[in-house]
Amino acid sequence: MGPDSPGGATGRAGSVHAPRIPGVVGVEVAGFEALLADLGIAVCHEPASEKMFVLGVRDGALDLRPPGEAGRPGIRADFPPDRGHRSARRHTSGAANLLVRAFGRRVDRIFDLTAGLGADAYRLAGAGYRVQAVERHPAVFALLASGWARACEQGAVPAEVASRLEFVSGEAESALRKLAGADLGVYLDPMYPPPRRRSALPKREIQVLRQLVGLQDGVDRLIDLARARAARVVVKRPHHAEPLASGVSFELESKLVRFDVYVNPEKMTGGTETGVP
Repeated sequence: MGPDSPGGATGRAGSVHAPRIPGVVGVEVAGFEALLADLGIAVCHEPASEKMFVLGVRDGALDLRPPGEAGRPGIRADFPPDRGHRSARRHTSGAANLLVRAFGRRVDRIFDLTAGLGADAYRLAGAGYRVQAVERHPAVFALLASGWARACEQGAVPAEVASRLEFVSGEAESALRKLAGADLGVYLDPMYPPPRRRSALPKREIQVLRQLVGLQDGVDRLIDLARARAARVVVKRPHHAEPLASGVSFELESKLVRFDVYVNPEKMTGGTETGVP
């Protein structure tokens, strides 16, 4: 199954002639030239500048290496998340998972507007939700598409999870404005700056993504749009941060993060809902 296969990952329609993405180049990416061309990412066949992010191929999928790290493996999208490090069952059961609790039992379909490397979208699909995950940065979407195709080809993704999860390349606001219907959920995990005082560095994946995409602007506007269209909006936040919008219905906290949940009963089948699920 390739990156553009049904039920997998979908590129921007009609983007073959998209403008080149600055600061990113593909080097020795045999088998992925068409995907990168469709996403507007240049491909070259010689060593790239040390000032560039470099997409290369490792173990059958694309990885992304930040500037100045020649010879070191880059980051990539693995499915199940942390594949090879922890049990896949942990990521598909949804038991005692705060993110799953945040959406509750009445949400039918979830739109993850900040897909990143796809871990949270995968966990939500594993818990039984239908999920469409949108990624705005073409290089990150390339990681998603190739990693998802690799995992499905190798049988690492249960068929029922694969049937419920779709990755899409595009802008969050455009996707959000198309939402219609009842019992929808929206998930936002915006990139945020690290706390001023912290003894340990964040995971390498987070460091590289933060360096590539920077902080996301206009998240408060996305939350307002989502609250008008979805039954539940869930926003992941660090413990030290204030909510991005007022009117939080309830919060769920883990040792590392907090989920701010906004409930809109008018967008639920049957009307009212109160409290934590």
